[in-house]
Amino acid sequence: MAKPQILQQSLEKPGLFVQFGGQGAPWYKELKKYYDSGEMKAFFDAAIGALEEEASIVNGTPGLPHGLDPRKWLDDESTIPSEDYLGCAAVSIPMIQMTQLAHLEALTQAGYDRPSMIKATVGGSGHSQGLIPSTLVSLGLEGDAYLEAVKKYTKYVLYIGVRSQEVFPFFDPTPEESKKAEELGSPNPAPMVAVLGEDHAYMEDLVKKENEKLPDDKKIYISLYNSPSNRILSSHRSSLLQFHEANKEAFDEKKVKFVYLRTTCPFHSPLMEPMMPLFQKDLERIGFDYQGSQLHFPIYSFFDQRNYQQEANMPLGLATDMVLKTLYWDKPMKAAAEHSPAVSQIVDFGPGKTSQRLSMDSLKGIGKELPVLAVAFAKDFKSLTE
Repeated sequence: MAKPQILQQSLEKPGLFVQFGGQGAPWYKELKKYYDSGEMKAFFDAAIGALEEEASIVNGTPGLPHGLDPRKWLDDESTIPSEDYLGCAAVSIPMIQMTQLAHLEALTQAGYDRPSMIKATVGGSGHSQGLIPSTLVSLGLEGDAYLEAVKKYTKYVLYIGVRSQEVFPFFDPTPEESKKAEELGSPNPAPMVAVLGEDHAYMEDLVKKENEKLPDDKKIYISLYNSPSNRILSSHRSSLLQFHEANKEAFDEKKVKFVYLRTTCPFHSPLMEPMMPLFQKDLERIGFDYQGSQLHFPIYSFFDQRNYQQEANMPLGLATDMVLKTLYWDKPMKAAAEHSPAVSQIVDFGPGKTSQRLSMDSLKGIGKELPVLAVAFAKDFKSLTE
């Protein structure tokens, strides 16, 4: 098979930067397309098999009250649970990663063999949970070793979701919270909300004022800085509703949007700290022990832009970044834009186009322009594989 043009150019002068998206994006249709094709049987047997191996431990727990059965859901669309359940952390986190890795598998099958990807790529990152699979690409594993890693990475993110929900067991909004959210014009209250419009300083000031009224265990955190006018707040639903009510008049006047995310835990905030001791026990049992010294190209943290190749404890570092640390999306974008040799393409593994759009907005905010091609988008996939 002749190598795709973009890959060939990047082999001659390395310039690919890989990125993976975070929570909130729909994944089912993208994943089912690959599952139904029958062309990724070994991959799906590894990824789904990993979840099936853990089913007896996690199904029926606070994180997965109705279980997790992707093989059944993908075989028969009529069995898929409600959108609300698909959005819960212990379901969405592993299933989003499975979708991302299926996109990676599709690109591999279209000519981007793993040794070439390693040689052509100068760096990578991920938006929130996407940081985790970016390290899997950089490991450069092949064959059985790669499929074994897929299993371990799947279990790794499963337990991030399960333990997170265990320490934040507020799975659904109360009837009062749902009613208040409807009245404020932003339904489906969640522990994370996107506040779109105005600059960060304006929003930081409002959050600071609101936090003066809130107890320590109900504080609001600006948890993700996605682009100059896009940030996410994390807290209890009641605090976010109180914040919205206090500022609704100003938000309406300034056309600031208040959109709850499809998730059930306040990630990227200190509210999630109790999950780490629980998760460390899971790490030992599943044997997830890949280290930064094994990475073939730099993976940049969205918290402080550090290179995971120098990470002393990658299993704990990845979870800490995703669950507790603030996300600054301009940091990995700066790494991409300033990398030497210069990045020629950012390859985005979705799901969907959300992370592609965030990167384009963030690059614009730092005064840089780079093409961002989303594997999930047919036109971009064609550009990557021609």
